[in-house]
Amino acid sequence: MKKLLTSLFVIFVLIIAGVWLKNPQVFKIAWYQRPHVDTYKSFPTRAIKPSPTPLSFPVALVDQKKINEFKVRNWQGDLIPFSNYFEKGGLLAFLIIRNDTLIYEKYASDFSRESVSNTFSIGKTMVSLMIGKAIDLGYIKSTDQRIIEFLPAFNQIPNFNTLTIEDLLNMKSGLEFNRAGDGILNDLFSHEARFYYTDNLKRDLLKSSFDTIPAVRWKYSNLDPLILTWLIEAATGMYAADFFEKEVWQPIGAEFPASFGLDRLKGLENSPSSFQCTALDLAKVGRLFLKNGQLDSTEVLSTNWINKSLSISPSNRKNTSKGRYERTHQYYWWLPTEEFEGDYSAEGMRGQRLYVNPQDKIIIVQLAKNGYGGYPYRNISKYASSLD
Repeated sequence: MKKLLTSLFVIFVLIIAGVWLKNPQVFKIAWYQRPHVDTYKSFPTRAIKPSPTPLSFPVALVDQKKINEFKVRNWQGDLIPFSNYFEKGGLLAFLIIRNDTLIYEKYASDFSRESVSNTFSIGKTMVSLMIGKAIDLGYIKSTDQRIIEFLPAFNQIPNFNTLTIEDLLNMKSGLEFNRAGDGILNDLFSHEARFYYTDNLKRDLLKSSFDTIPAVRWKYSNLDPLILTWLIEAATGMYAADFFEKEVWQPIGAEFPASFGLDRLKGLENSPSSFQCTALDLAKVGRLFLKNGQLDSTEVLSTNWINKSLSISPSNRKNTSKGRYERTHQYYWWLPTEEFEGDYSAEGMRGQRLYVNPQDKIIIVQLAKNGYGGYPYRNISKYASSLD
């Protein structure tokens, strides 16, 4: 019996060693599992310094009780007071900015204006901004350029030579990508988990393969913005975070430091899943778009790029739904395709939201531990725009 147990133990150790050699990320995935808003602290990051002359929103708070008691729908469709929505979702921050003035500001007891949270997939939207700025500055000629013009290493992947920046911005790369959320085994071996916890993004990206031809099918994927992040580095000769700091973060008047998570020290930014900032500075990204790319009289991002990002492409209609709204994904922004009134949002896992409604001149930022589902932002925007 002792020999049998010893043999079984040796076999077990060999199996574990084999899995480790073939896919070491599996153990990291099993240890950390689904990332939380502060999981990024366990990994390397690249800092993004704030502006030396930060923008400050004037503060003129409305009666906070009116917002707290306003009824919103949760993910089940139940009408509940917003204060309940805040607590049940473990919200960390909720800001409403109207006509460039902060009118509602609420934080969890362990959170504040200075607190930083991962915004997860809102990082994808930051990649879109960087692509637009790189085009404005001439580093990239147009979104019709092929990826291999900047990243020739991808030539080794069959069919990659036709893939364009436009394909990636609309998540129509055709690259195989399976998401987590379908059970423990799926999560352990999903592309989503592997690329979140990898220690070498460039190596793993070069192992990508197609499961359909480019420019045909929309499929939500982290690979597309990751490739664009690498492209930004190649096109500008700068780390993506440094380019973002210089050309976007500081010009919009960010008050606090931000960061992108990295796969390893001096590595590539894990842009689709790890962008960290404060709620107040995230609102300034919304302000940039609300002001058509302008900060006072200075153009930070061209109006042309703003328009391309927020104009619904007929080929992108009705990709998914949120609440009762059908929505499309355009240049890493979410745009309602029903009852469209020009509003749009950037969104991340666990309830991270940046919502902008130009009609109401409202910006809403939500940071959360887990969110509470639903999509109350349009209704909150309408209500907040009418408050004295």
